[in-house]
Amino acid sequence: MFIKKVFLSTAFLGAMSVTGITHGEELPVFSLPHTEVRSIHADSNNKDYELYIRLPESYKKSTQSYPLVIVNDSIYAFPLASGVLQLMGGQVIQEAILVGISDSKGDDRGVSRTRDYTPTFSPLEKNGHSSASRLASGHAKEYVDFIASQVIPLIQKSYRVNPQKKIFVGHSFGGLLGSYILVNRPEVFDYYIIGSPSLWYDNKVIFSMEKKYAEKHKTLKANVMIYVDDNDGSLNDKKMADDVMTFKRILQSRNYSGLELQVEVIKGENHHSVFPGLLSRGLMAAIPLKK
Repeated sequence: MFIKKVFLSTAFLGAMSVTGITHGEELPVFSLPHTEVRSIHADSNNKDYELYIRLPESYKKSTQSYPLVIVNDSIYAFPLASGVLQLMGGQVIQEAILVGISDSKGDDRGVSRTRDYTPTFSPLEKNGHSSASRLASGHAKEYVDFIASQVIPLIQKSYRVNPQKKIFVGHSFGGLLGSYILVNRPEVFDYYIIGSPSLWYDNKVIFSMEKKYAEKHKTLKANVMIYVDDNDGSLNDKKMADDVMTFKRILQSRNYSGLELQVEVIKGENHHSVFPGLLSRGLMAAIPLKK
């Protein structure tokens, strides 16, 4: 293995020499096609973010409105989702406008996502990020306010968005965030693609929030797809799949009007490998290509 690595490295350096690239020379930056970046200040938490926006290839040549797909954890989710839409859009799913929300500018990534994606303050959370991240936890409400009152209106004003097809995508802490939105402000999105959600967070506080929602509501209008791997355990002693199936049973027991629920345990995947598959499954369920 070591010899192979040295051989590849030597070949790469040789190629650089042939093409005229010298050591230390700055290489051109790669960018995804049909994308743009917008800076935005969140009024609700006084933080600055970037929105990564990818338009369908057909956008400029059409007058139609498109589904809106919003992803968090954009450092990996946005390029993956962009590739999925490039490959599947117009073939097996509808083309869609993709928006990724960055971590807050100037903040450690763990601090940013823990602050924004977690619903309650839980400074002693065993499975959280750093101690600084845990001390910043519990501000999902402000973050959701930002998405609902600024991000979605901006995209709707700037682009042709189908108002009945707003899709949330979140995995892990992002899945926790999606679960929080679902049982507190379900109207923000029409479809929820929730992957391996961290329902264990703060003694499974999402279950308590859902119970409070159920006490006052008989309707939960949303199309929800929850996917979870079957080989977890690295983040918690109890498998996430068990919590997801409990969440499924609770939601089904309410008989909510307007709720369409699909839950799947994806076999042979773990917490770190499951996202690409659940993303494609979720989009095929949410926006299948019209025949």
